[in-house]
Amino acid sequence: MTTGVVSVIVPAYQAERFLGQALDSALAQEGVPVEVIVVDDGSTDRTAEIATRPGVRLVQQHNRGIAAARNAGLALATGEFVAILDADDLWPTDRLLHQVGYLRTHPECGIVMGLTEIFLNPGDKRPKHWPHVLEGQTIPHHASSVLARRKVFEMVGGFDESLRLCEDIDWLARAKDAGVRAGSIDRLALRYRIHATNTTSDTRGIQTNLLRVLRASIQRQRAGA
Repeated sequence: MTTGVVSVIVPAYQAERFLGQALDSALAQEGVPVEVIVVDDGSTDRTAEIATRPGVRLVQQHNRGIAAARNAGLALATGEFVAILDADDLWPTDRLLHQVGYLRTHPECGIVMGLTEIFLNPGDKRPKHWPHVLEGQTIPHHASSVLARRKVFEMVGGFDESLRLCEDIDWLARAKDAGVRAGSIDRLALRYRIHATNTTSDTRGIQTNLLRVLRASIQRQRAGA
């Protein structure tokens, strides 16, 4: 474990359109050292080329899904803290500074979350799967705003590779059921980009996977009662 360092894991599949901006935002973090690990999950576009830059470690694998890509990054992470950056999202430059500071002053918490700003990608039409009311809104507790201590991943485990969607929500549910305390900061931690190819466009798949995650959480809570 490298004390103070944040391991930033970027799972990427066919991510050439937005990956460069995502990496810029990770590498621009102020006041906190980062190691950026891009896991190219079998892309056939320019994803690997874009990720080949100073300050970024690129790992390539056959296409296995987002959970497997996240786990591949976790296996290589050496930082004291871990954050996941989806290849189409952005971070404000002070995100990690404030989140690391929170965990430093709140040792009882294993996770900290922040605020998420939802924005429509410039020049794109609003996809049907995103209601107009959410555009430009700031919401709390989005799964992608999480910064976690690495030891929490060691306790809870990685992401469920059998889940095609909602693997992040499942991980948070498992962490909660394991007794991990979560804190939050009233500051922007994530800019979530809306575009036509968001995984959230598969609304039926999300509903199916969320039900599975909920059932599994209920079973764990009953078993521990």
